[in-house]
Amino acid sequence: MFRINSLRLFGFENEQFLYEFDSGLNYFKGKNSSGKTEFYSFIDFMFGSSEDIREKPWYIDSLKKATMIFEMDEIEYRITRTDIPEVNYLHYADEDEGEEYSISLREYREKLNSIFTSDNDVLKEIRNFTDEKLTYRTFTMFNFLGEKRQGSIHDFFDKCSKLRYSIKLTPILNFIFNKNIARIFELQQELNDLLVEVKNLETASAKYDFIVSQINNNLQKLGLNTWYDGNNSDQIKRQINELKNMQLIKKNKKEKSISDLEVMYNNITEQIKIYENGIQDSKRFEKDNKNRKYLLEKLNEIVVENNTYEYLVTPLRSLITELDTTISFSKYVINDHTIKELKNQRELLKTEMKRNDSRFRLYTLEEKEKAIVLIENYLTSDIRSVEPELNEKRKRIREIREALKVLQSSDDTQKINELSQYITNLYFSAKDISSVVEDDMKQDGFKIQYIKRGNILQPMVTSTQMDENDFEKTKSVQYYIGSMARHTLIQLCGYLGFLNMLIKEAKYPLIPILVIDHISKPFDQSNCQAIGKVIATAYESIGKDNLQIFIFDDEDYETLGIKPDYSGNLVTGNKTGFNPFYFASNTETEEKNEEAKKDDKN
Repeated sequence: MFRINSLRLFGFENEQFLYEFDSGLNYFKGKNSSGKTEFYSFIDFMFGSSEDIREKPWYIDSLKKATMIFEMDEIEYRITRTDIPEVNYLHYADEDEGEEYSISLREYREKLNSIFTSDNDVLKEIRNFTDEKLTYRTFTMFNFLGEKRQGSIHDFFDKCSKLRYSIKLTPILNFIFNKNIARIFELQQELNDLLVEVKNLETASAKYDFIVSQINNNLQKLGLNTWYDGNNSDQIKRQINELKNMQLIKKNKKEKSISDLEVMYNNITEQIKIYENGIQDSKRFEKDNKNRKYLLEKLNEIVVENNTYEYLVTPLRSLITELDTTISFSKYVINDHTIKELKNQRELLKTEMKRNDSRFRLYTLEEKEKAIVLIENYLTSDIRSVEPELNEKRKRIREIREALKVLQSSDDTQKINELSQYITNLYFSAKDISSVVEDDMKQDGFKIQYIKRGNILQPMVTSTQMDENDFEKTKSVQYYIGSMARHTLIQLCGYLGFLNMLIKEAKYPLIPILVIDHISKPFDQSNCQAIGKVIATAYESIGKDNLQIFIFDDEDYETLGIKPDYSGNLVTGNKTGFNPFYFASNTETEEKNEEAKKDDKN
C-alpha cells in the first residue's frame, strides 16, 4: 500500500498551507499561470530531484520549505526539503524533526531508496545485470507524464528526453523483459570468480617472467650454456657449483655463430611471408570464383530459355571447375599449423640470438660473483609457469562474455505480448466514449504492439496479401495514424500498462504514483472522456491502494470523464495558484496574461 497523505508549504513569514490527498485519483484544476506544471514538478522535487527552487520565480523569497507525509507498507514517513538543496530531513511521521539533524541531498536520496527498495538482493541483481548504479530515481521515468512530450509513442516515456534517463532505459528494459535471468546470474558469478583468479594468476605470471628473465640474464654473464625455463633448477645449481669450484664448463660444440643464426632467422621470416601471401592469394581467388559462380548461375538461367548462348557458358564451367581444384589444393598445402610452427622456430632463433650477445662481452669478477648470488637467491623462489592455466581461463572469460551478450539481449516475447494486450485492452475500454477508439476498432486486427527496441507503442493492423503461389496471406503491419489525441491516449495506456506490470512484480525500486500534467490539451470535447475511462479500467486491475494518480489540468474533471477520490482548485479567494505565498507583480501578471493569450491562439 502507498499513499501521499499531505503536502505542507511554509513561507518565510512562518505562514503555512496544507494540501491533503487521498488514495486513488487526485485532481487539481487551475487556470493558466496558476502553477499546475510547478505542482507537477514539485512532487518530483519532494522525492529527490536536483532542481534548485531558488532559481525559479515562483519560489524566490516566498517558499522556505515543504513537508510531505506519505505512507509505504503501513509505515508513515515525513520528508522535508528546504530552499537550500543540501538541507533536507527524513523521519518517521511520529518523530520530532530537529533543525540540527538535516541531511544532504545524497543522504536524502539514499534513505528514500531504502524505503522504495522492497528487496535489496533484487536491486543488486538489477545493478549487476545492467552494470549501472540504478536507484528509485532512475525508475521515476515511469512516474511522470508531462505536457511537452504528450503524444509521443516512440520512446514514449517523458523523462527519457533527458540523457541521464535515456541511457539507462535500455538496460532496464533488457532486465524487465529477459527470460534468462537465472542463467545470466550463474554466468556473472562464474565470470566474477574467474576475473579474481585471472588477476591472481597474472600477478604470479609477472613474478615468474621477472625471475626467469633475471636468472637468464645473469647466466649469460657467467658464460653458461644453459637457459633457465622454470623446470631445470637442479641443472642450474649444479653448473653454478661447478663454476664456484673452478671446474671447466664444457661448451656445446654444436653451438652456432651469430651470423648463422641471423641467416636462419631471415630464411624462416621469408618462408612465413610466402605462406601468408599464398593464403591471401587463395582467399582472393576464392572470392573471385564465387563471383564467377554467381555469373554462371545467371547465364544458366538465360541458357534454359535460349540454347543459342550455350557456347558462352561451357568455357566458364570448365574454368570454375579448374579453379575449385586449385583452391582445394591450396587449402591442403597452406595451413595455419605450418605457419604456427615456423613462427615458433623464429622465436626460438630470436631467443638464441639474444643469448649469444653475451658471448661478445667481458664481465669482471665482481659482476660474476654478484650474478651467482642473484641466481642462487632467485632459485629459492617458489614459482611455476601459469601461462597454460591463464590462457584457459582467459578463453573461458571470452566465452562467458559472448554468452552473456546473447542472453542479455534475448527477450521474453510472451511477457511483451501480454503487456501489449493489456495496453490494447485499456485503449479499447474507451470504445463507447471516443470516436477515435471506435474508428480504430473497425480496422481489421487493430492492436497496440509494444516494441522494446526504441520503446515504441506501435499501432498494428492485419493486412491481406497474395503470396508467390497466388494464395491469400495475412500478416500484421504497422498502422500510421496522425491524431495527437489518439497518440496521447495510447501513451497514457502505455504508462498504465508498465505501472501495472512493475507494481505486480513488486521487486523494483518504484514509487507507485503517476503524475500527469494538462493531458486534456490535445483532446476535443467528444473524446476527452476517454481519459477517465482508461484510468478507471486500469484501477480495476491495479487497485487504488497500490497506485496514486495526480492530474493537473485546466478543465473540470467531469469533462475528462474522471471521478476523482480528491479534487481541488489551485486558485481560490485566498491564493492565486499552487504556491499560496507567491503574489505576482502587475508587470509579471501582464506578461503571464500575454503568454496565456498566445497559448489560446495556438
